[in-house]
Amino acid sequence: MTNLVLHVKDLHLELAAAFQAVTVDAFADNPEHPLRKVLDPFISRSVQATNDNFKLLFDYHAAEFSLAPLPVDEQLKLIDDFIREQPLNLAEMDMEVFAQHRNMSAKYSTKEAVDDPSRWGWRWHYRSLQVQRLYDELLDCRLGARFNQGDAEAIDDEVVMQWWADMVKHMPALNRATRLNPEWASEKVTFGSLKRVLRVLLVWLSWIHEDVGHSAASYVYNPVYTPMNIPLDGVGVPMRSYVFNVAAYRGFVFLERAALMDEPPNFWFGTETCSGWWMFQSCTTPADDKSKQCFTDFQSKLKAFGDDDKAFSECDKTGFYSCVDRVETAVSS
Repeated sequence: MTNLVLHVKDLHLELAAAFQAVTVDAFADNPEHPLRKVLDPFISRSVQATNDNFKLLFDYHAAEFSLAPLPVDEQLKLIDDFIREQPLNLAEMDMEVFAQHRNMSAKYSTKEAVDDPSRWGWRWHYRSLQVQRLYDELLDCRLGARFNQGDAEAIDDEVVMQWWADMVKHMPALNRATRLNPEWASEKVTFGSLKRVLRVLLVWLSWIHEDVGHSAASYVYNPVYTPMNIPLDGVGVPMRSYVFNVAAYRGFVFLERAALMDEPPNFWFGTETCSGWWMFQSCTTPADDKSKQCFTDFQSKLKAFGDDDKAFSECDKTGFYSCVDRVETAVSS
């Protein structure tokens, strides 16, 4: 459920690749647009990873050793069953209402609940909710002065309007939200709708992906825990399948990409300027100080969670895989 459905189907298949492809196409003629700059860290290498990973997983059957203890045909059938019977609605993936839609009380997602071992705190949701709220602040900081606030009127920007229309068309989870939850995501893009949609996409494609995307680590690196890797006679570990999986994952599945806490490059915030002639041309991208400050403030608050909040500071063997300093910005593995 975690690795095959949440990770592969929801994030890779339904959200990440469409988000990247639509964004790259929509801003192809205007790559310096402020919204394109905001989205830049969160679309890195998504399509590249999806295309290569799916060939490895389903053409070469690596999925049987790293996604779920089911044959490939059954895994694909399970994915199809979820797409048809439990279709995604992006509005219901919003951490602000995520618990409510699962009949969980908000009291379980508080700092007091997750810090007290005598209480049943929902640590995963508490962490994701706090990070989503940081994204909400980041979007306000970087885009708030650019567009009219709230839901009263549509954003009057042709590039953003076309991007939004393409997102609604090519991302079924967003399309469903605009039809079933128009107060959350309107048909015509407003700043309120834009911010709600982006905060959900960003938290799922970075923070939550780190949780669900690495849930398979024990399967990949230790075949003792992989039911499909047990030989018929029950003795030993099949060396060929083990070597194949480790080499594939270490070689081109786990791609290098930016982490949220890395020093951010200037091209995420500034406009490129070039001088000189042809092959002797020199280009620089000085950062817009205000935009960069918005991001570094976001980083500082996230770091404070990692330093001071038990739910965030416990990681690896003592908690979730997603330690604050290693969470990557985008989906690629």
